[in-house]
Amino acid sequence: MSEKIQEKIEELEERLANTKVNKATQKSINFTKASLAKLRNDLIGIASSKKGGGKGFGIKKTGDAQVAFIGFPSVGKSSLLNLLTEGRTDSKVAAYDFTTITAIPGMMDIEDAKIQLIDLPGIILGAAAGKGRGKEVIAAVRSAELILILICFREDGTINFDDLTKIRKEVYNASIRLNTRPARIVIKKHTKGGVHFSYKGHQLMDQDEIKALMIDLGVRNAGIYFSEPDITADQLIDFIMGNRIYTKEFVVINKSDLANVDLSPEDITKEIGHNHWVMISAKNRENINALRHRIFQELNLIKIYLKPPRQEADLDEPIILHIGDNLETLCRKIHKRFVAEYRYSLIWGDSAKHPGQKIVNLSHVIKDGDIISIYLKR
Repeated sequence: MSEKIQEKIEELEERLANTKVNKATQKSINFTKASLAKLRNDLIGIASSKKGGGKGFGIKKTGDAQVAFIGFPSVGKSSLLNLLTEGRTDSKVAAYDFTTITAIPGMMDIEDAKIQLIDLPGIILGAAAGKGRGKEVIAAVRSAELILILICFREDGTINFDDLTKIRKEVYNASIRLNTRPARIVIKKHTKGGVHFSYKGHQLMDQDEIKALMIDLGVRNAGIYFSEPDITADQLIDFIMGNRIYTKEFVVINKSDLANVDLSPEDITKEIGHNHWVMISAKNRENINALRHRIFQELNLIKIYLKPPRQEADLDEPIILHIGDNLETLCRKIHKRFVAEYRYSLIWGDSAKHPGQKIVNLSHVIKDGDIISIYLKR
């Protein structure tokens, strides 16, 4: 079944690549994109429903955050994992392809946080279609809060940034969206009345295109509102499909000890498309500590300190949360009963208007360094 779906996907991809983009062809292009999205969705469904994914892929998420390492074979993922976790993994290291045949978890301690790192098997082209161990690799990537993409300098001292492009395509085909967010779209489905469209600001698609695309996606009666300008057909398709994962990428360029090309930081940023990258040498242990701290920063982690009622604050063991988390998130991390039995909190720190502010609402957003006393129902 998956082979036939993949053949159809390749056929539609070729058709899309050979279609000139203009006003006359836009509806046809959108129809092809919608068909591709549904087929890729079917492929992911088949992959996730198959049993026997292989030893090492049923990884329980532990720690304060999870980071997945992904890259082509022998870019140095296993070596890097062993360095970041100070050897507390079973990840093998060797100078040949496909050393890692299962997903290996390890724990990195940094700034009081415990971050789970997962060394995935070397990705191959077609991973999203299930080639090699592709299904399991991509499934593991979908659960991570940060995707760390490894590329490296080659033996001749050069670097091929096309590897990054290929990996991004595999990740995209698996319905993972990197370094972006969902479009601001509101859709209210109805039982009759057809498709009605309203919008804010300039739009790239007209009403006829949107109606046609919605019908292609199986939505025949609905009110649609675009609350931001220039929403694309791809963004609308992603919104309708509803199973997209939005996460961040961070690029690590390994084997700097082999570098034999003149590349400035500006050149590298231009090639990658952003400045969320670092260059290291796992072999020479160069820039490893800098990478640890960059991972912590990229995850947007914060430290919260608990103060038991009428006692001193515990400043030695903070609770690690994410920027934007609220009191309910904190209570759930301590124990789920804290939500049901919550009365109020006293907060000292940047999220409070004054020291020891009483907060009754669990939706209160807390900030890095806050000291919090939680009072429960008696």
